[in-house]
Amino acid sequence: MRNPFFPLFVFLGLVLLEIFGFAWVGDAVGAMMTVVLVIVTAAAGLMLFRLQGFYHWRRLQQSLARGEVPARGLVEGWLLMAAAVLLLLPGFFTDAAGFVLLIPPLRRWAADGILRRGMVRARTAGSGGAQGSDTIEGEFRRHDDGSETRDERLDRDDRR
Repeated sequence: MRNPFFPLFVFLGLVLLEIFGFAWVGDAVGAMMTVVLVIVTAAAGLMLFRLQGFYHWRRLQQSLARGEVPARGLVEGWLLMAAAVLLLLPGFFTDAAGFVLLIPPLRRWAADGILRRGMVRARTAGSGGAQGSDTIEGEFRRHDDGSETRDERLDRDDRR
């Protein structure tokens, strides 16, 4: 059985790791330089994210134009957004993780791993849902509450 406090412990562990990173880098290069490094890595990461994002968006459009389902491309897009969030968070370990996700071969490897594990499922467009599923798409109206639909009112008015 999984501990319900596990996410809290992971979050606190990451915060402590970042505090340790700030202390270690601050001790090595000074407090002001540590702040400058955090700002520079965030700015550089955002510039790289922007460039990678445009390139990635173009690749997605090309695969859609060819009629392909860009499952890996969509997962890579989510990983790019995660990289941007990691780069915006102050800290050296989150910056390192964000920069790793900006490296295209590593991002592709991570996306393939996510798809292989079945964390995300790809469906073809126009299938109306997964085959064999109990999902039925459609519309419904409740008639037992005594209210009339617009069509019923028009029919009643036409009969008069």
